[in-house]
Amino acid sequence: MKKINFRKRILSLFLVLWGCLMSFYLPAQNVALNNFVKNTGLKYAGIGIKVVEVETGKVVCAYNDNLSLTPASTLKTLTTASALELFGPSYRYNTSIAYDGTINNRGILEGNLYIIGSGDPTLGSSYFSDDKNAFLKIWKDTIQNSGIKSITGDIISIDNLFGYEGVSNRWIWGDIGNYYASATYGISVFDNTYLLYLKSGAAKTTPVVLYTDPEITGLTFNNQLQAAANSSDSAYIYGIPLSYDRRLYGSIPANKSSFSIKGDIPDPGLLLVQTLSDYLQKNGIQLLGKATTCRLKTTTPTTKMTELYTHRGNSLDEIIKITNFRSNNHFAEHLFYKIGWDKDQACTTHVPTLAANRISSFWRGKGIDTQGLFQYDGSGLSNADAITASMLTSVLVYMQKQSKYADVFYRSLPTAGKEGTVKSFLNGSKLDGKAHIKSGSISGVQAYTGYVDKNGKRYAFTILVNRFTGSRNTLKNQMENFLVSF
Repeated sequence: MKKINFRKRILSLFLVLWGCLMSFYLPAQNVALNNFVKNTGLKYAGIGIKVVEVETGKVVCAYNDNLSLTPASTLKTLTTASALELFGPSYRYNTSIAYDGTINNRGILEGNLYIIGSGDPTLGSSYFSDDKNAFLKIWKDTIQNSGIKSITGDIISIDNLFGYEGVSNRWIWGDIGNYYASATYGISVFDNTYLLYLKSGAAKTTPVVLYTDPEITGLTFNNQLQAAANSSDSAYIYGIPLSYDRRLYGSIPANKSSFSIKGDIPDPGLLLVQTLSDYLQKNGIQLLGKATTCRLKTTTPTTKMTELYTHRGNSLDEIIKITNFRSNNHFAEHLFYKIGWDKDQACTTHVPTLAANRISSFWRGKGIDTQGLFQYDGSGLSNADAITASMLTSVLVYMQKQSKYADVFYRSLPTAGKEGTVKSFLNGSKLDGKAHIKSGSISGVQAYTGYVDKNGKRYAFTILVNRFTGSRNTLKNQMENFLVSF
């Protein structure tokens, strides 16, 4: 019996010594990785991690890196990198003004005026100008300078480039109608977003709807909001694309003389021509017809048009910077749809499907494994989206090592601890100001991807966590510790 106990003690001592030796020789990054995945809140979670040294391609650490997981807004890095590679940083969307018929010697356009969209998300965008209506003056001046004083026909928005589905069929009902889930069409205006102004009274009373900015004719609200003794709102606007019936649900702070929430413009193509029509008539150009869209016309617009003017949108490098800095779903979806648009297949094939296929095919052609990619939108708003940590990190490595636009892409990611959606992430840590990172979060998902500079080297990384328990802030802190320690 004593002999057996002695052997057990020797074996136990050996295991302790072995563990000490292994912890001494075990690379620091594996210790950091092991510490991270053992956190209590990750016991039931799906976790995917990969860290690669950019210069050498050496895998520093990996954990379930080929597991397909929901990426939330980190998917925007794939969308923006794809758009940058396919179109280049100088690419600009065009919106054309054209007419059919003739302009007689009295300045009467005997025909229709057309606004032809190519999917530009920047028209009237608040991200690029303090005056969202500035383009209207340019358009008005162009029309007047062409000699037009009166239009006998209609002003028609050609906004059908991507069809009229508007939103991903994998988005949830609770998101659709809100500003962060705005629809995508061939024409966008004012970020496809309106402000709804409300006045609230005592807690548990119903706030009063005041007005919208911009004003949207025919928009109605089924108001089920309540005032609450809170300092912030939890209000949502529900409604399907192209419908002017909206439901208000949730709460806003009590006793506010004016409080605003944001919603999705139901029909941006129609709002654009209505706004232009009003502006022209206030400035002396008469419209005898009406403002409408090709969707609402019973006849097909003529192909015999004369172009008056082409409006050039903001450059792609500006768009992707806003997309990644602000995690802008609206811009991401317009990039995604543009990637998928094909003039030869647009009328027969689902544009988002074409976009997903083209993105997958492009990166597969660069030698990256795309079999774990399941993409249904460009923004990552859908819980059905999935990607592997390995693929996303490989794209980041490619964008630094092989892309002609490495600098543009790198600068499109906000600096952790300093700006954008990662202003508070890694703030005050050893990596404060030394990492360019895209964050992602939706229900049950927290993710980060980007670049970290430490010890004179640059690393590309991805951390995807799905279905964690515990608080989101605790998980963020644990992710920060991992990035500092690996």
